[in-house]
Amino acid sequence: MGRPAPSSIRNVCIVGHSDAGKTSLADALLFKAGAVTRQGNVKDKSSVFDHDDQEHEKQHSLESALAHCEWDGLRFNIIDTPGYPDFIGDAVGAISASDGVIICVNASQGVQVNTRRVFDVAEKLRKARIIVLTKGDMPDLDFEKSVAEVQTWFGKRCVPIALPNSFGPGFSETEKFLRNKGGTSDLAKAWYQSFVEGAVEFDDDVTMKYIEGEEIGTEDLKRCFCGAVGTGMVTPIISTSVEKDVGLRDVLDSIKVFVPDADVAAGRRGLYPDLKAAGERVQVSDLGNDEFYGQVFKVVIDKHVGKVAFLKVHNGVVKHGDIIHNSRGGRKEKVGHLVEPMGKELEATASAVVGDTVALTKIDSIDLGDTISSATDPMSFAPIPFPRPMAQLAVRPATRGDETKISEAFSKLSNEIPTFEVDRDPITNELIAHAMSNLQLEMAFQRLKDRYGIEVTTSPARIPYRETVQVTAEGHYRHKKQSGGRGQFGEVFLKIMPCEPGSGLQLDWDIVGGSIPSNFAPAIEKGIREKMAGGVIAGYPILDAHVSVHDGKFHDVDSSEAAFKIAGGRAFAEAIKAARPILLEPILDVEIVIPGAAMGDVSGDLNTRRGRIQGMDAKGQFQIIKAHVPKAEMGEYPRVLTSLTSGEGSFSYEECGYEAVPGNVQQQIIADYKPHEEEE
Repeated sequence: MGRPAPSSIRNVCIVGHSDAGKTSLADALLFKAGAVTRQGNVKDKSSVFDHDDQEHEKQHSLESALAHCEWDGLRFNIIDTPGYPDFIGDAVGAISASDGVIICVNASQGVQVNTRRVFDVAEKLRKARIIVLTKGDMPDLDFEKSVAEVQTWFGKRCVPIALPNSFGPGFSETEKFLRNKGGTSDLAKAWYQSFVEGAVEFDDDVTMKYIEGEEIGTEDLKRCFCGAVGTGMVTPIISTSVEKDVGLRDVLDSIKVFVPDADVAAGRRGLYPDLKAAGERVQVSDLGNDEFYGQVFKVVIDKHVGKVAFLKVHNGVVKHGDIIHNSRGGRKEKVGHLVEPMGKELEATASAVVGDTVALTKIDSIDLGDTISSATDPMSFAPIPFPRPMAQLAVRPATRGDETKISEAFSKLSNEIPTFEVDRDPITNELIAHAMSNLQLEMAFQRLKDRYGIEVTTSPARIPYRETVQVTAEGHYRHKKQSGGRGQFGEVFLKIMPCEPGSGLQLDWDIVGGSIPSNFAPAIEKGIREKMAGGVIAGYPILDAHVSVHDGKFHDVDSSEAAFKIAGGRAFAEAIKAARPILLEPILDVEIVIPGAAMGDVSGDLNTRRGRIQGMDAKGQFQIIKAHVPKAEMGEYPRVLTSLTSGEGSFSYEECGYEAVPGNVQQQIIADYKPHEEEE
């Protein structure tokens, strides 16, 4: 059987908050379309999409999963995604690979935090959106209130396109008033009019006709409906009940009509390496159909298959046996195994065309986000905008023999989990694991143990403080040691002065009269640099120092490079202690998004964390706080913010510089360090 034409392919992902019924809807759509003979169910572990052992245990999705079905002669590629905010990285990858986004809203729970986040991602990536009210058969529901809440969060251009006969236990059918231009009830007619008003703005000529009261032809209306939804100008709302098989056909029909086909959605832009300086991007479709281009949006390490790289084909055709190039590093590989996923099953296919979501297996050089191409000089697509992980822990292998294996294992995990990163802090020298939450960190460490047999111990990450000085001061040290035979001698006088951050070590050789021969200068500098790296007052590095070596003594026989290295380092340490040394701490520029009702609690908590509020703003029902907060005070903030906002708050941050640590805090840090110093 040949591949479907791009014009008959629709790519959608299903997103929303946890318990919004995403996986149940995805399984039901497959069954409704006849792709499976039995409707999958999360509870009895028969879901096509939730097939991992951990997902079976926890009864919810932990990562995205792909499947496909045929509907009315079209091919639908469906990606189901996790609903917990901890795993939003998988949802972002799925949205980037899709041309339409089905946003599930639990009708009894309303619009929740992760629903808002994924809606914002879909909006920023300019994807077609369809909102599906799930569990419409639950008791005590009010359809108009549900629609009003959606419109409160996402705007009045979110409009129902079908009216349920009864929202709640009596929900059994829908009236598709969009087809018959308004339906029978006043409410249906009003919503139809709202949909038309938003849709006609897709075309300026049709807008003028509408304003002037002219009748809009059926074909013009249909074109505006499709174009307005496809570009995100209007968002349809559909009501469903998976349990009662109500509204599923409406969802499938809406995917067919409103989600852009692969040909229309293929117009992505890429950047050639030689154009990076100018920032000029090239339209992929302008290259013609000869060159294949795709982007990896998901990576899985399968214990049987190995690395599986899922990619969306954006241009051309890729076939079994083709030579492909990776724009990251220019490495070329041969396509040995090309498969299309159906849940956990990987079905072999000979080729893939524009719009296909397929996977390459057993090519270890391909990583998440890579642009893959048949071109010898490939362009690169923009990176997938995965959110920055906000939680972190210091990690180390529990077994000494695992130290050599852990780096490779962490590299594989961070390629597989979009928001999991591991790096080594250059100041504290700790290995730091980053994720969206402690829950995601725990999941990653469990996978590390189950898959690679490596256990880790964790602790809060040390804060990368720095040491510096406030005034100019002198330092002196005489190193003299005699133990029979040749001794050791070196004496150094130096001065340290404050300098600009980022200037590093500025070393002036101001020796006059040859009191120290210049051939000992490198040894003195080495001693100073070693002291800078290890710190003086609390064990943290001194990154910037202006030092003048201006006097000293040497001995013709006993002086050596080793002696002057010791003398230089210890003279530097004495100067630091006399120059009113202080600790500097990293400051974070934090943006916190919270419900308005939590403003008092959150701002009060920031005050206890030495935070300084820089500004406030509002977005819908939410308040946005911008503040500068010491990094040392943010260790438990993900958990605290969740508690203060009942899970409705979120935050992000960027490091924005260093500031002096308050005196009382500095005294405690120095006191904690001294026992270690004495041991040494």
